[in-house]
Amino acid sequence: MKKKRKALLVSSLATMMLLAACSSNGGNNDAGNAADANKAGDADSGNKAAANAGNDAAATDTKEAAPIKMSMALMAGPKTPDSWAEHTLEEDLTKTIGRSVDIQPVFLPDWSELNTKINLLMSAKDTRPNILWTGDTKEYTKWVKAGIVQDLTPSLQKYGKEILDYYTKDTMFYHWDKSGKIFRVPGDVPEASFMTTIVRKDWLDKLGLKEPKTLDEYVAMLRAFTNDDPDGNGKKDTYGLSGDNYYRSLAPFFYAYGIDVENFIKQDDGSIQFGALMPQVKNVLELLQTLYKEGVIDPRMSTAANSDDQKVNEIYSTGKVGSFYRFVDYFNPGNGAAISFKKLNPSGVYEAIDPIQGPEGFSSDMPDPGIGWCYLVVTDTTNADDAVQVLNTMATPDVFKDITFGKEGEQYKMENGEFTPTITPDEGNKLGLGNFGWYLQRKDAANIKNTPEVTALFEKRIQTSQPMRDKIVVFKSLERPQWDKYSADIKKVRDELFWSIITGKKPASAFDDFVKQYEKLGGKQIDEEAKQLYSTQSSEYDQFSEWYEANITPYK
Repeated sequence: MKKKRKALLVSSLATMMLLAACSSNGGNNDAGNAADANKAGDADSGNKAAANAGNDAAATDTKEAAPIKMSMALMAGPKTPDSWAEHTLEEDLTKTIGRSVDIQPVFLPDWSELNTKINLLMSAKDTRPNILWTGDTKEYTKWVKAGIVQDLTPSLQKYGKEILDYYTKDTMFYHWDKSGKIFRVPGDVPEASFMTTIVRKDWLDKLGLKEPKTLDEYVAMLRAFTNDDPDGNGKKDTYGLSGDNYYRSLAPFFYAYGIDVENFIKQDDGSIQFGALMPQVKNVLELLQTLYKEGVIDPRMSTAANSDDQKVNEIYSTGKVGSFYRFVDYFNPGNGAAISFKKLNPSGVYEAIDPIQGPEGFSSDMPDPGIGWCYLVVTDTTNADDAVQVLNTMATPDVFKDITFGKEGEQYKMENGEFTPTITPDEGNKLGLGNFGWYLQRKDAANIKNTPEVTALFEKRIQTSQPMRDKIVVFKSLERPQWDKYSADIKKVRDELFWSIITGKKPASAFDDFVKQYEKLGGKQIDEEAKQLYSTQSSEYDQFSEWYEANITPYK
């Protein structure tokens, strides 16, 4: 069916373009050439020239309208071959571009084999996909030097308005080459901030507590949720705080002090420092240790095994925890954890609150770095204009919705702004919905699974995460050899020590030992590299801004 449909499309398009060449474009060209011939006094020659020009125009238009074949490496979704989503995308592309488009998926293997497969694909021209999806690979700079990925700037200027409008200037900076070219475009960039402080509103109401604003109020609330029987079952079986084994779950504490132990932080004097070394960390660890000893913090947070979102979703669903720092998506009625929570706790209500203020009044939600975690390159095996037209069409809201959710009235319905699938997840997989995920993934109103309220919450978190966005250093360079060499050992020592302090196995004073160990473990080399990269990056941004205003802004 697919081949027959493509043949009909090609035939129809070719016929239409031949007619157009003879009547419109061809006619205009004929007139000009015939006039030139008549000026020479040769009417027959003019007629012949007109006929030849018409044929040439038709041939040229037919050549320009040749079908586009685009192979695309795909990592997301069910990886369903010859799927409904693939056919739908081809139809959308053909309609928008005006040429028949044949999408040829190249499904990538699981994460354990991903980089090996990508390197193999990119090693020879006959195996390179036209468009490659990839993550944080060190091979990218080698591809640029080898000339096997293309500068997309001219094509983006001609055909990439949707892409240029969607991504921010800062996001484009992280994908810009200092030579003044763009060899890669972002694939999936999360929302500016996608996590929030969540509390049980019904427990607040039952215990007569106000929504906490400060760290002291937040801690008092957590203790009440632990000790004052908020679920009314007469048992002490609730926790104030839970989450996974990542520092993000402790953001209300660390961020109240303006620190992030995973990143370099800008200091008041203009220097930068690895966040895990800042003296305020000791204050936070001491407070967390106290709350852990009191049973306020769920002990499951302290185990490395608790790094699975599904595990936290199960804890959330039980309704036995009063607060999380967790995903905004939990407030979508279609979220699995939200559905399970309501089934088990019909009268339970979680709400999102503003970030907690620290002792000096600082507060912030966790910002996303904006650089994106994956990107797309167009290889030397295709026409860059064709590839950008395909990508730009995929980035439009309507096409994004088609390949992600299906057709309204067929695979889903919208009622009062709420998205409801009308098919099961298995049926969606068979249709290939999600196959093209992480390809210019929209996180705005086009992501219709978000209710208007959730979309508004995401928008609000842009502002509430700005204070830490101003503090955290996001390094543009993919090459950080000193960090790559020493960071694994440093992070291992940090994690073992910090969680030992939190769980009471070591005193908070042990933090001072980490500061001393850091330099011995290669911290000095890391700091010197970071300082140099930050300085270079700052000057590069000024250069980029000038380039952006000349090469991107006029095309938005």
